[in-house]
Amino acid sequence: MKELTLLPINIKRFMRYCTPTCHIDEDLVLTDFTELPLPGEARKMQCAFAAVCTGGEGRYTVDTVEHKVKPNDVIIVAVGQVLGDIKTSKDFQGSALLISHDYLYSVIREVRDVSNLFVMSRKRPVVTLSSETMAAFLNYLAILREKVGDTSHKFRRQIAGTVLATMIYDLSNIITDEQPTTSLKAQETFEAFIRMVEGNFRHERHISWYSGQLGISPKTLLEVVKRVSSRTPSEWLDIYTTLEIRLLLRHTAKPIGQIAEEMHFSTQSALGKFFKEQVGMSPKAYRQFEG
Repeated sequence: MKELTLLPINIKRFMRYCTPTCHIDEDLVLTDFTELPLPGEARKMQCAFAAVCTGGEGRYTVDTVEHKVKPNDVIIVAVGQVLGDIKTSKDFQGSALLISHDYLYSVIREVRDVSNLFVMSRKRPVVTLSSETMAAFLNYLAILREKVGDTSHKFRRQIAGTVLATMIYDLSNIITDEQPTTSLKAQETFEAFIRMVEGNFRHERHISWYSGQLGISPKTLLEVVKRVSSRTPSEWLDIYTTLEIRLLLRHTAKPIGQIAEEMHFSTQSALGKFFKEQVGMSPKAYRQFEG
């Protein structure tokens, strides 16, 4: 198995391979899915990616987990996730959005109550819309395409952001529909926790460390995270840790002992025990199965 460097997907790199007619600098691209230069192997996202399927079928993996797409489905891939194994039928049709991290957060900064959309999408990476809701989303995309295409408009960036925020409101409403209602403060705490996990889970997996950084007790952190996401802080740490190990096993030739060291497990055996509890097989068996 050869070593594979997970080259990033970002808008700048994307625009080296094609020249989209509908874009705002290196912050926003709206294009037909069939025009995307799809990577031949897994790539780590440095921008947010969303797509709607209007015809045909497809499949792809996010963090090595396969998902299937059919008409009326919306897919969401967050910054930091690994997208790969994209396969579509010959009659596949749809639209795709690429949004830079900075532009996304300049938009959702004013949409604070749905700013965890891309976190919650980890639980529902494929969202099936009703025919009426899909029609509304296609209308949003048509408006977005029109406004972004008007390069003479002095405020097209702001208008595009407003349309995008409206889409986020509607999509977040669908994704979080079954989630219990939570306060703005609880959502902000949860989002801060997830951002902190994303940056530190490889070397810090003690809940007390995260609660200390957030200035709250471990009990309060447990209650807030559980209420917002229906998962405990420990479960979120296990998810991120397991996904990272799976990616390293599948996409690199690093020895398991080296992976254990990089992930700050005390021994290779400790990593093996953890991984088997989460996945149901040993790291070696998983690598052979996925190789």
